[in-house]
Amino acid sequence: MWSDNETDNDLLGFQVHADLLRSLVTDASMLPVTIGLFGDWGSGKSSIMRMLQRDLDPENQPEGEQRARLEKVAVLYFNGWTFEGYDDAKAALLSTILIGLGDHKRLGPKVRDRAVRLLKSVNWMRLIRLGVKDVGLPLLAAYASGGTSIVPHAAKVLTGLLGKGEDDAGKPAADGAAEASDEGRWEGLLRQAPDDPGPTSVRAFRDEFQALLKDCDIDSLVVLIDDLDRCSPERILDNLEAIKLFVNVERTAFVIGADPRIVRHAISIRYPQQDFPGADGQRTAERIVQDYLEKLIQVPYNLPRLSPAEVESYMTLLFCARDLDSESCGRVYEAARNRKGRERYAKYGHSHVQAALGADVPAGLASSLAFVNASAALVTEGLKGNPRQVKRFLNALVIRKCLAGIAELEDIRDDVLVKLQVLEYTEPDRFEELRSWQDASEGFPKRLPEYEGGTFEKGSSWAEGFPMKWLQMEPKLAGIDLRDYFWVARDRLADTFAGADLMPQVVRRALLDIVVDSPSRQKTAVQLATQMEEGERKQFLRTLGNTLVAKPRDAGVFSGFRLLIEAETPGAAEALLAALKECPNDSIPANVGLDLRTLAKTKPSATIFNAYLGQLAKSDTIAGTAMKPKASRAKGGT
Repeated sequence: MWSDNETDNDLLGFQVHADLLRSLVTDASMLPVTIGLFGDWGSGKSSIMRMLQRDLDPENQPEGEQRARLEKVAVLYFNGWTFEGYDDAKAALLSTILIGLGDHKRLGPKVRDRAVRLLKSVNWMRLIRLGVKDVGLPLLAAYASGGTSIVPHAAKVLTGLLGKGEDDAGKPAADGAAEASDEGRWEGLLRQAPDDPGPTSVRAFRDEFQALLKDCDIDSLVVLIDDLDRCSPERILDNLEAIKLFVNVERTAFVIGADPRIVRHAISIRYPQQDFPGADGQRTAERIVQDYLEKLIQVPYNLPRLSPAEVESYMTLLFCARDLDSESCGRVYEAARNRKGRERYAKYGHSHVQAALGADVPAGLASSLAFVNASAALVTEGLKGNPRQVKRFLNALVIRKCLAGIAELEDIRDDVLVKLQVLEYTEPDRFEELRSWQDASEGFPKRLPEYEGGTFEKGSSWAEGFPMKWLQMEPKLAGIDLRDYFWVARDRLADTFAGADLMPQVVRRALLDIVVDSPSRQKTAVQLATQMEEGERKQFLRTLGNTLVAKPRDAGVFSGFRLLIEAETPGAAEALLAALKECPNDSIPANVGLDLRTLAKTKPSATIFNAYLGQLAKSDTIAGTAMKPKASRAKGGT
């Protein structure tokens, strides 16, 4: 089994990305800069952040010019998700940066007094709510024109509060700071400091922060901000705007890890469907989102997906990490890194491991590497080259192989198990259909030979997309008894591998917003759904359908489905129909049948509801009665 935590141990060949980012953030001519490290959920963003943090620490470099250069670089790591529950994300970020500088082992004593002064300013602004709510473009404009000072009387009142070290809720003023430091040392420093609230405008804060960095005698401050896309839309923009307005000064570099679709979604929610005047006339909301993103993040860097060769190399190294001792594994890793540098597009497999070990590969590992060679193409196609998915897929596979061993199922083949598990993950409906076929035919699905031969029944859902590709992949399953394979799959992959807690953030965000009582947020959720990859969208629609089955009277869920169908979102009508068929007719609200009838007349994808609507209209349920003509209802006494 393999841990799912981020790591600075590079099994993906991602060191090249970390090296590129390091060159950017240590290049004085590039600063200040904000870099967006963009990628899907599980693509390796956090691991690259950890590599970058490790490589920028001079203690991890040998004596020489490179180490000397890094002595003039300060690195801070910030996890945006950690502070999601705080009342002010801007204050949490700014406080973390200031405390990190003050506590830095090479900088702290030089800058602590300035850091305390700025920290008091942060807490004071937090109370006043300067730059805390809805700052966005208005505050950017205020900054550009020189900033805005706070009323002196308010400053005097709040200085008294801050001098006592308490905020308006009676809690320590620097509650985030106290948690982030040993025994509340920073809280004590704040209480002991003079009652001066510090800078009273955005520009003054920036000037003093820049002076603080100058006192540090560093060439660059690098702040790594991870897991930003796990935050709420409001907190995402709060963090980005805090960087832009307050601390994006000379000698600074910010690297932000996120799914760009979620960042765009957050901007759309903050500024829903507005048109603003521009040099070329009216700018659409879509253009505003793009302009605003470019204003916040100057250098977007998109992580590529793993190729089949890279997935095979990754799986090889995962099995080596599991089956070899640390010394042997270290030799394999080193050989893999060297080979990556010479032959970037080549895979790393059994023969390379054997050469690195200088001896025969142990039997157990050799068997695993043979499995890797046979299954890498299948896994790559099914999981779209996503490292986290690959690792979870292998963990689920190992569990099932162990179960097969305990149950003494000796005829279980790895390649067949992998092929079925790929279908289960990517096309759960087709997997369940195949399960029912083999149940009815004592393990040998009758339609499978025809489908693998390319012959399909009219309108078959197997005839296009991934199911068609899956059918053509080796091994072919016709003639194989599948009963044992489905027996070990009874644990449900959805529960152990792709459950809700492992859901990509883009899917989670769309699910949260599609059912809220807010037309603008529902509209942006529909837009987000259209940007999803096919597998993500299927997971989104499947989960939304399950929600409808559990809560058939929830108007928000049906409203979300209706908006998706109106936007012709692929698969939305099919997902809604499947969910409705699982709901008892008497649980369907009165308006649903009428709304579906309207959709069926106006949207081509919604014509599939016609048969269902005919049956519903014949029923005596609330929805069925509402669909009947008025004369018919009057005759029936309703």
